[in-house]
Amino acid sequence: MNNIFTVNCARVKNKSKYFIKYPVNDYITNKIKEFPKEDRTWNSMNGAWELKPYTLFKLIEGFKNTKGIFFDFGDTENKKLFIKLFEKEKLKVLEKEKQKEELEKNKKLWVEFKNELETTYKEHSVFAHSFLNKEIKLYPHQIVASLFLNKTRNALISHEMGLGKTLVSILFSEMNTFNKVVVITPNSLKFNYYYEVEKFTQSKAHVVGWKHNKYTIEESKYIILNYEFFNTGHKINMDNKWKKLNIGLINSVICDESHRLKNADSNTYKNYKRIFDDKIFVNNEISKVYLSGTPTPNKAYELYTILNQISPIDFPTKSYFYSYYCGMAYDNQGFGGWVTDLDKQRFEELYYKIAPYTHRKRKFEVLTDLPDKIYQKVMLEMDSSESKVYFDIEKGVANEFTLEEKTIGITKLIRLRQYTSSLKAPIVYDLINDILDTGEKIVVVDYFKDSLYELKKRFGDIACIHTGDQTVEERSEMVKQFQNPESKIKIFLGSIQTCNYGLTLTAASKLFILTLPYSVGEYDQVSDRLHRISQKDVVNIYPLIFRDTIDEMVFFAIEGKRKEINKVMDNEEYVSNVDESIITDIINKIKSKYN
Repeated sequence: MNNIFTVNCARVKNKSKYFIKYPVNDYITNKIKEFPKEDRTWNSMNGAWELKPYTLFKLIEGFKNTKGIFFDFGDTENKKLFIKLFEKEKLKVLEKEKQKEELEKNKKLWVEFKNELETTYKEHSVFAHSFLNKEIKLYPHQIVASLFLNKTRNALISHEMGLGKTLVSILFSEMNTFNKVVVITPNSLKFNYYYEVEKFTQSKAHVVGWKHNKYTIEESKYIILNYEFFNTGHKINMDNKWKKLNIGLINSVICDESHRLKNADSNTYKNYKRIFDDKIFVNNEISKVYLSGTPTPNKAYELYTILNQISPIDFPTKSYFYSYYCGMAYDNQGFGGWVTDLDKQRFEELYYKIAPYTHRKRKFEVLTDLPDKIYQKVMLEMDSSESKVYFDIEKGVANEFTLEEKTIGITKLIRLRQYTSSLKAPIVYDLINDILDTGEKIVVVDYFKDSLYELKKRFGDIACIHTGDQTVEERSEMVKQFQNPESKIKIFLGSIQTCNYGLTLTAASKLFILTLPYSVGEYDQVSDRLHRISQKDVVNIYPLIFRDTIDEMVFFAIEGKRKEINKVMDNEEYVSNVDESIITDIINKIKSKYN
């Protein structure tokens, strides 16, 4: 190097950083660019690099034997301040390097532990089951995942939908003497989590904002709220909103369907991150559990938010993650935004990087561990105005019942069931949108055509509608198109009346039922359109149930019968048979509420 010049080092006001200015010189610039991106920032307004004291010291050290370069701090006092700041930061850097070394050792142990559990899970079965209610049966992958989670404390449980991620997170929480566990779910699933806690454990749970809570926040272990709670723009408003809950110090946070946090720029994520990184609100040893069958709905960069929360040491900044692993760069010259260079993507390296923090299972890997058909009710809650309308209808219907006229009773119940159906279209629309990103196809059935047509309107050309309004030929063509893997039809909307026999819909493995039939036979016949010989995946059936309504009455009446006849209808010719005892029981329950 022949040029002789001065490098000006001026402290950035109110920051432990320094502006580095010098005459144009590629050698100096390239030296600075050798440092990790998180340690250097180009300030275009000042035309200078911003470096931390430790990084600046390393830069100066790199020119130790180079003559003609002078790093100018202005005066002796400023130079002394720089040395003081450097020494302070050096301690932090050394501590961070020590943490990295420790983390690398732990990561190897976690991977070894996870792999070992695949063959030794039986040895841990009694231990795992001891934390749950006696009748609960755990599957091998759930035992492995919960023990792995208990080892790592922070992890992503990425089991495909229907493989029991919720139970894994609950088991982990029960293994520990946690005082408070905050559970964050989509709005439509918060009651599901509540009922799973109630079903699997003896612990107490509280749904924030629910008027039917059995227990207060103070006496509950699980505090359940939805992602929308965090969608507040103003920081002070959000902090006040959170403090108002008065949860106390938190030991663990569980994010169900955690891909809802994928947008690092959203208010939801920013508020979540601030609250659960703030030692005012949480214990120092807080565990963070993320549940998602589709943690990257579209692109790999969507993983960043979760991984940064699990391991900020390995995944420190968004820009580094985007550029290093995803081959992305910010387009300053064009229209802005991130652009991708496919040749620079490091997805295989990323796979191994995240392995110590994840437990991933797909259906085909665990089919032998699972029942071939899984029923998972989706519990819903009406808001106050919806509830008022429903109970006004119910009271009117109750006054009209005569038990001797069962056929008339069924007709009157239609008014209640039609109203609950009408409220479910927007809910199931949101649930389906989360699944569509995976490329899977979905079937939705209902007694009432209005809700199906509403969904058809919302989804447009990717949905077909199969009711009595079409000819047999038209309906046959719809089934053909839906079964075709190359077809754009992703959603099959069918009436229970036209979908309870004679159809094969094995292109889908997920079925949403808006209004349940009155008999187990009819219920199973509808689900058996998906659960047939050519089906390769576990079939998941999701009945949508509004709490304290006729939905719940029908559901529990059917489940009461299921144990007796759960195998009877499979591959048998369907014969319609509405169970009169169920109708009588429902009419009695409704009448008793108003007598």
